[in-house]
Parts: sequence; structure tokens; C-alpha cells
Amino acid sequence: MTTVRRAFTVVLVAVGLAMFGGGAALQSANAQTKDERFEEVVSSLGVEAGPETDIPAMGRSVCDAMNQQLPQNPNPVPVVRGIVNTLQNSNLSRDQAVGFMQASVLAYCPQFGRLMGR
Repeated sequence: MTTVRRAFTVVLVAVGLAMFGGGAALQSANAQTKDERFEEVVSSLGVEAGPETDIPAMGRSVCDAMNQQLPQNPNPVPVVRGIVNTLQNSNLSRDQAVGFMQASVLAYCPQFGRLMGR
């Protein structure tokens, strides 16, 4: 009985926050553009860029490369590896390069998301 009561209390608190306090936070989070969310993810990866660097444009260029190369190559592995290598040549660590590519795909070309587990 106490488990049900606890679960009910949690639901009530969540509803209350959504109605009175948490709703504003949720709305402001949803107000972010795709580019802003992408920049936050890239920043959380520890990728540092100068003020002149257009990070969203770099993310879109990952998708441009995939759009151009994948139709010509039935095996996506070399394309994905090539993109990661190119990003590593831009002074990113391997983990940062993989994360940047994954974030780019999620933000700008989700149709390639199925390839990210490779």
C-alpha cells in the first residue's frame, strides 16, 4: 500500500511542477533552436571552437558528406570512418569526433541514425 501511495505522491508532485513551476522551464528548453541544442551537445563533448567558428555549419557538413557519399557506396562503414577521420584531422579526439558525428546526425540528418551504431 505504501508503494502505491508513494507513486501517487510522485505523480501529483510532477503534475504540480508542470502546472506551476516546471512548465516555464520546459517551455524555455523547448524554445531552443536545433542549432542551439547542437551547440550545447558539442560543448558538452569538450569541443572548443573559436568565436568565428560556425559549429552548426560543421554539423550540417557532416550530413552533406553522408548525403553525397552514401548513395555511391552500399557499405556505410567506410563513409562513417572517413567522416570520423576527417573530424579527427580537425584536432578532435576520436571520442569527440564520434560524438560530433552522432550529434550531427541526430540534429540534422536523423535518416542516417541507423548507421551510428556501427
